[in-house]
Amino acid sequence: MRQSNFLKSRLRGECIPQCINSHFINEEHSSKHVFLPHAHKNYLELFFVYQGEGQYMVDGQYYNIRKGDIVIINAGLLHSKSCAFAKNLRSYSVGICDLALSGLPDNCLCAKGEPPVVSCGLISDQIGEMFRLIYLLHSDKKHLSDICDCIALSLILLIYEMLNSRSQNESKKPRSSASTMADRIRNYLDEHYRESLTLSAIARELNVNEYYLSHIFKDEFGIPPMQYVMRRRIGEAQSLLMDTSIPIGDIADMLGFSSISHLNTMFSKYVGLPPGKYRQSLRNMEE
Repeated sequence: MRQSNFLKSRLRGECIPQCINSHFINEEHSSKHVFLPHAHKNYLELFFVYQGEGQYMVDGQYYNIRKGDIVIINAGLLHSKSCAFAKNLRSYSVGICDLALSGLPDNCLCAKGEPPVVSCGLISDQIGEMFRLIYLLHSDKKHLSDICDCIALSLILLIYEMLNSRSQNESKKPRSSASTMADRIRNYLDEHYRESLTLSAIARELNVNEYYLSHIFKDEFGIPPMQYVMRRRIGEAQSLLMDTSIPIGDIADMLGFSSISHLNTMFSKYVGLPPGKYRQSLRNMEE
C-alpha cells in the first residue's frame, strides 16, 4: 500500500500497521468476570466502550470510562478491566501491531504519562461502528485482513489527531520516595512473575526489609505483592485463552503454575469459572 504525504508525516518508515485481533465483550460477561492485569509486549490495544460504563486500569492508574470512550493501551503497559464497576458495559477491542508513529516508540499511540482515555464526543457513534465493523470483518481474516488494516489505520489517525488537539492543562505531582520504591518492586514482579517467588526472596533481591516491602507495595497498589503476582499470572492466562488456542496445560507451565490443577483452582477463585469454560464463554459470544 502506497503512503500519502499525510501518512508519511505521521508514520515512521513504510510499514502499514496490521490488525491482529478483535474482540467483543457483552454486558453479562463484563459484569460477571474480572479481567486481571496483563500486558501485550508486541502490540497496541484499543478498547472502546460501545455501551455503559466501568473502570479501567492502565499502568497502575484507574480511570472511569463510559460510552464513547477509547482506552489506549500502549505495548508493554499493564492493564485490566474491573467487573465491580461495570454497568451495562459492552465493549470492543482491537489489537494492532507494526505501528510506528513519529515521536513515539513502536506500537505506542500516546506519550508516556499522557492520560490514555479519550472521549470521542460527537463522533462516538461513528467510531463505535468502526470498531464493530473491524470485529465483524476480522472473523474472515483470510479474505478481509487488508480491509481490517485500513479501518484500523483510520482509527489510529483519528485518535492521533484527537490527542494532538487535546489540551494539556493537568499538572504532574512529584512522587514520594515510597511510591518510587513501590514502582521498583512492581517492575521486578512484572519481570519475574512467571518464576517461583517468595516475599523474602524478593526483599533480598531488592535489598529492602521484607515488612517494609510488603507495606509500601500494598499502600501504593492496594494488594499484597504475592497476590499481585497471582493476579498477573491469571491476567496473562486470560489473555492467552482469549487470543490463542494454546492448550490449558501449556498455559499453566508457561505462567509458573505448579500444575494444571493449580491453574484451574486459582483461575476459578479469581475469575469465577475454570479456564476451559472461560475460553468457551468467549467463543460463544463470537458465534
